[in-house]
Amino acid sequence: MTLPETFIFTQQNLQDYIDCNRRFYLREILKLEWPAIESEPVREQEELILLGTQFHLLCQQFFLGIPVEDLSDQITNLELQVWWQNFLKLDFKSLNGTLSSEKLISIPFAGFRLAAKYDLLLRDLNGKNFIYDWKTSKHQPQRKYLVERMQSKIYPLVISKYIGAKRFDTDFNPESIDMIYWYPAFPNTPISFGYSKVQFEADQTGLEKLIYEINKKKEPDFVLTEREKTCSYCRFRSLCNRGVTAGVSDQQEIDFQATNAFNFDFEAL
Repeated sequence: MTLPETFIFTQQNLQDYIDCNRRFYLREILKLEWPAIESEPVREQEELILLGTQFHLLCQQFFLGIPVEDLSDQITNLELQVWWQNFLKLDFKSLNGTLSSEKLISIPFAGFRLAAKYDLLLRDLNGKNFIYDWKTSKHQPQRKYLVERMQSKIYPLVISKYIGAKRFDTDFNPESIDMIYWYPAFPNTPISFGYSKVQFEADQTGLEKLIYEINKKKEPDFVLTEREKTCSYCRFRSLCNRGVTAGVSDQQEIDFQATNAFNFDFEAL
């Protein structure tokens, strides 16, 4: 099987492949929809996704310059009000530098495109670049969990290559990048990662090998994961004979971006 040249790799579909090869094949190659509940209770999950969507929208409108008072007045959910007040305490408007919200960057990579959508990019006056990602789950995972996620590898790599190419700076220093996962429910304990040239090179090599591996596989090679706990939160579990009962939502990290399609802008590099 050879993927079309127009195929776009993202942190979400590469994470799918890492979690379960078969899930990647069903979702990305066959484009299969399967009507299974991802987690229980259903209403709780739907409410959390809705809160996440509303929070991200509030942040985007904030950086577009809509008055805080107008944004605050539209909030009716008490939990969202707490999240919003915690966000405002970060006081981004007082910072000196360049802010870019909901920025989509797509770069050529390993014969395809690799895309990332950033909740917030901040470049300060000293040339330091900060990637902020809002995580609206009710449970904050351990640092070691986030370090292994595709997002922690792809987001710094994409922005490194993008900035280097945009400025014709082949010596761009990845150490100028920090990635920060910020949880509005846990405002005082952000989880941050510094980046480095060594990590950049490791991530680039690892992702190139991963994409090459995916592109060379044939349908039977996309096998089911051996970690059946992963199947508890997969909508394809009944199709794969891995159960029909959904996992409990408070046992998983709900990824906001997984619920939202990218709107690709190919004017980006």
